Amino acid sequence: RVCTHNADQWMCSLNRSDSDSSTLAKKSLFVRNATERRSLRVKRVSTQEHPVRTSLDLELDLQASRTRQSRLNDELQTLRDLKQKLEQMKARGERDLPPCVLEDERFQKLLKQAEKQEKKRGLSAEKLMRKASKDVCRLREQSQKVPLQVQSFRVAFVMSHKNPVPGYIRT
Repeated sequence: RVCTHNADQWMCSLNRSDSDSSTLAKKSLFVRNATERRSLRVKRVSTQEHPVRTSLDLELDLQASRTRQSRLNDELQTLRDLKQKLEQMKARGERDLPPCVLEDERFQKLLKQAEKQEKKRGLSAEKLMRKASKDVCRLREQSQKVPLQVQSFRVAFVMSHKNPVPGYIRT
Protein backbone atom coordinates (compact mmCIF):
# COMPACT_ATOMS: atom_id res chain seq x y z
CA ARG A 1 0.00 0.00 0.00
CA VAL A 2 1.52 3.30 -1.07
CA CYS A 3 0.15 6.69 0.02
CA THR A 4 1.33 10.08 -1.26
CA HIS A 5 0.18 13.65 -0.50
CA ASN A 6 -0.08 16.20 -3.32
CA ALA A 7 -1.64 19.64 -2.77
CA ASP A 8 -4.38 18.89 -0.28
CA GLN A 9 -5.07 15.52 -1.87
CA TRP A 10 -4.14 12.04 -0.65
CA MET A 11 -3.42 9.38 -3.24
CA CYS A 12 -3.42 5.76 -2.02
CA SER A 13 -2.83 2.80 -4.28
CA LEU A 14 -2.94 -0.84 -3.36
CA ASN A 15 -0.52 -3.26 -4.93
CA ARG A 16 -2.60 -6.23 -5.94
CA SER A 17 -1.54 -9.36 -7.74
CA ASP A 18 -3.08 -10.74 -10.93
CA SER A 19 -4.57 -13.60 -8.95
CA ASP A 20 -6.56 -11.21 -6.79
CA SER A 21 -10.30 -11.47 -7.28
CA SER A 22 -10.63 -7.71 -7.69
CA THR A 23 -8.78 -7.71 -11.01
CA LEU A 24 -10.40 -8.78 -14.24
CA ALA A 25 -9.31 -12.11 -15.62
CA LYS A 26 -7.41 -11.73 -18.89
CA LYS A 27 -7.80 -14.63 -21.24
CA SER A 28 -4.58 -15.32 -23.12
CA LEU A 29 -4.62 -16.44 -26.72
CA PHE A 30 -3.92 -20.06 -27.63
CA VAL A 31 -0.26 -20.65 -28.43
CA ARG A 32 0.40 -24.04 -29.98
CA ASN A 33 3.84 -25.06 -28.66
CA ALA A 34 3.99 -22.92 -25.56
CA THR A 35 6.21 -24.15 -22.74
CA GLU A 36 3.25 -24.28 -20.35
CA ARG A 37 1.54 -26.84 -22.58
CA ARG A 38 4.72 -28.68 -23.52
CA SER A 39 5.65 -29.29 -19.89
CA LEU A 40 2.38 -31.16 -19.42
CA ARG A 41 2.99 -33.33 -22.47
CA VAL A 42 6.66 -34.21 -22.18
CA LYS A 43 7.78 -35.86 -18.98
CA ARG A 44 11.35 -35.08 -18.09
CA VAL A 45 13.40 -37.69 -16.30
CA SER A 46 14.71 -36.02 -13.21
CA THR A 47 18.16 -36.84 -11.98
CA GLN A 48 16.87 -37.11 -8.42
CA GLU A 49 14.74 -40.18 -9.18
CA HIS A 50 17.69 -42.25 -10.42
CA PRO A 51 20.88 -40.83 -8.98
CA VAL A 52 24.15 -42.06 -10.41
CA ARG A 53 25.54 -44.78 -8.15
CA THR A 54 29.24 -44.59 -7.51
CA SER A 55 31.47 -47.49 -6.55
CA LEU A 56 31.57 -46.12 -3.00
CA ASP A 57 27.75 -46.25 -2.80
CA LEU A 58 27.75 -49.82 -4.08
CA GLU A 59 30.47 -50.82 -1.60
CA LEU A 60 28.53 -49.29 1.30
CA ASP A 61 25.35 -51.07 0.20
CA LEU A 62 27.23 -54.36 -0.01
CA GLN A 63 28.67 -53.88 3.48
CA ALA A 64 25.23 -52.99 4.89
CA SER A 65 23.65 -56.05 3.31
CA ARG A 66 26.43 -58.29 4.68
CA THR A 67 25.93 -56.84 8.16
CA ARG A 68 22.19 -57.39 7.94
CA GLN A 69 22.72 -60.94 6.66
CA SER A 70 25.07 -61.81 9.53
CA ARG A 71 22.61 -60.36 12.09
CA LEU A 72 19.79 -62.41 10.60
CA ASN A 73 21.96 -65.54 10.60
CA ASP A 74 22.79 -64.97 14.29
CA GLU A 75 19.12 -64.55 15.11
CA LEU A 76 18.25 -67.67 13.15
CA GLN A 77 20.90 -69.69 14.99
CA THR A 78 19.58 -68.43 18.34
CA LEU A 79 16.07 -69.54 17.40
CA ARG A 80 17.35 -72.95 16.29
CA ASP A 81 19.14 -73.38 19.63
CA LEU A 82 15.99 -72.38 21.50
CA LYS A 83 13.94 -74.86 19.47
CA GLN A 84 16.43 -77.63 20.24
CA LYS A 85 16.33 -76.86 23.98
CA LEU A 86 12.52 -76.86 23.99
CA GLU A 87 12.40 -80.18 22.13
CA GLN A 88 14.86 -81.71 24.63
CA MET A 89 12.72 -80.49 27.53
CA LYS A 90 9.61 -81.91 25.89
CA ALA A 91 11.36 -85.28 25.39
CA ARG A 92 12.28 -85.36 29.10
CA GLY A 93 8.66 -84.68 29.99
CA GLU A 94 9.15 -81.23 31.49
CA ARG A 95 6.05 -79.06 31.16
CA ASP A 96 7.26 -75.71 32.52
CA LEU A 97 9.53 -73.39 30.58
CA PRO A 98 12.73 -72.19 32.24
CA PRO A 99 12.72 -68.54 33.42
CA CYS A 100 15.44 -67.53 30.95
CA VAL A 101 13.15 -68.53 28.08
CA LEU A 102 10.11 -66.78 29.55
CA GLU A 103 12.09 -63.56 30.03
CA ASP A 104 13.43 -63.58 26.47
CA GLU A 105 11.98 -60.65 24.55
CA ARG A 106 12.05 -62.41 21.15
CA PHE A 107 10.29 -65.45 22.58
CA GLN A 108 7.56 -63.21 24.02
CA LYS A 109 7.07 -61.62 20.58
CA LEU A 110 6.79 -65.07 19.00
CA LEU A 111 4.21 -66.11 21.59
CA LYS A 112 2.16 -62.97 20.96
CA GLN A 113 2.24 -63.54 17.20
CA ALA A 114 1.15 -67.15 17.64
CA GLU A 115 -1.70 -66.09 19.93
CA LYS A 116 -2.86 -63.49 17.40
CA GLN A 117 -2.85 -66.06 14.59
CA GLU A 118 -4.76 -68.55 16.73
CA LYS A 119 -7.31 -65.90 17.64
CA LYS A 120 -7.75 -64.97 13.95
CA ARG A 121 -8.33 -68.62 13.04
CA GLY A 122 -10.88 -68.97 15.81
CA LEU A 123 -12.74 -65.84 14.72
CA SER A 124 -12.83 -66.89 11.08
CA ALA A 125 -14.09 -70.37 12.02
CA GLU A 126 -16.74 -68.79 14.24
CA LYS A 127 -17.78 -66.50 11.39
CA LEU A 128 -18.09 -69.46 9.00
CA MET A 129 -20.21 -71.35 11.53
CA ARG A 130 -22.56 -68.38 11.96
CA LYS A 131 -22.92 -68.02 8.20
CA ALA A 132 -23.61 -71.73 7.76
CA SER A 133 -26.19 -71.74 10.55
CA LYS A 134 -27.93 -68.72 8.99
CA ASP A 135 -28.05 -70.52 5.65
CA VAL A 136 -29.49 -73.64 7.30
CA CYS A 137 -32.15 -71.61 9.12
CA ARG A 138 -33.05 -69.79 5.92
CA LEU A 139 -33.37 -73.07 4.02
CA ARG A 140 -35.53 -74.56 6.78
CA GLU A 141 -37.83 -71.55 6.71
CA GLN A 142 -38.11 -71.77 2.93
CA SER A 143 -38.76 -75.49 3.01
CA GLN A 144 -41.63 -75.05 5.47
CA LYS A 145 -43.34 -72.56 3.16
CA VAL A 146 -42.88 -74.50 -0.08
CA PRO A 147 -44.64 -77.79 -0.88
CA LEU A 148 -42.54 -80.97 -1.03
CA GLN A 149 -43.02 -81.41 -4.82
CA VAL A 150 -41.62 -77.95 -5.54
CA GLN A 151 -38.64 -78.62 -3.27
CA SER A 152 -37.80 -81.87 -5.02
CA PHE A 153 -38.21 -80.20 -8.43
CA ARG A 154 -35.80 -77.44 -7.40
CA VAL A 155 -33.23 -79.93 -6.15
CA ALA A 156 -33.51 -82.01 -9.34
CA PHE A 157 -33.27 -78.90 -11.48
CA VAL A 158 -30.20 -77.60 -9.66
CA MET A 159 -28.51 -80.99 -9.73
CA SER A 160 -28.85 -81.27 -13.50
CA HIS A 161 -25.77 -79.63 -14.95
CA LYS A 162 -27.37 -78.89 -18.30
CA ASN A 163 -29.44 -75.90 -17.26
CA PRO A 164 -28.25 -72.77 -15.51
CA VAL A 165 -30.38 -71.81 -12.51
CA PRO A 166 -32.74 -68.92 -13.32
CA GLY A 167 -33.15 -66.16 -10.75
CA TYR A 168 -36.84 -66.83 -10.05
CA ILE A 169 -36.11 -70.39 -8.87
CA ARG A 170 -33.20 -69.45 -6.60
CA THR A 171 -35.35 -67.30 -4.33
